[in-house]
Amino acid sequence: MNDKRSSGWFEVAVYSALLFIVVSIFWSTLSLPASTREPLGSASIPQIVSVLIGLLCVILIWRTLAEMRPAADPTAEAEDEAVSHRRRTDKAAICLGIAIAFAFALQQRLLDAVILTPAFLLALMLVLNGFRPRTILPSVAIALIVGITTVYAFKNFFYIDLP
Repeated sequence: MNDKRSSGWFEVAVYSALLFIVVSIFWSTLSLPASTREPLGSASIPQIVSVLIGLLCVILIWRTLAEMRPAADPTAEAEDEAVSHRRRTDKAAICLGIAIAFAFALQQRLLDAVILTPAFLLALMLVLNGFRPRTILPSVAIALIVGITTVYAFKNFFYIDLP
């Protein structure tokens, strides 16, 4: 069994485990009572998130299984190897650190969420794009739009008290 195939089975196992967890969370929220004070209720958000994550897991399982099928043309496999991307654990670690710092700053109420959320998104996008000059302006625009809209939605629709 080659390395690509064994890592593919590992990915399928991880996605399947995540799918099992999501289904169990969805199942456990079915017994939650309907809320009369909140527009969505206490079970709605976990159920919506569970369905979205479950759909993404199914898509990822399907894509992984499709990639694991043997290629009919041996040159096609060589081309796939040429365009494969290397793992960037350094960027993953930096993104994890940024996420922990964001959660800490939000919990300690160091900054207002309207400032903190777009800054968090911008930092993630810049790290993931490698600080390339042509990606800075679109990253700023996307971070501002998504960050401010997200804070507005959480405060005014979900009634979650953000700093």
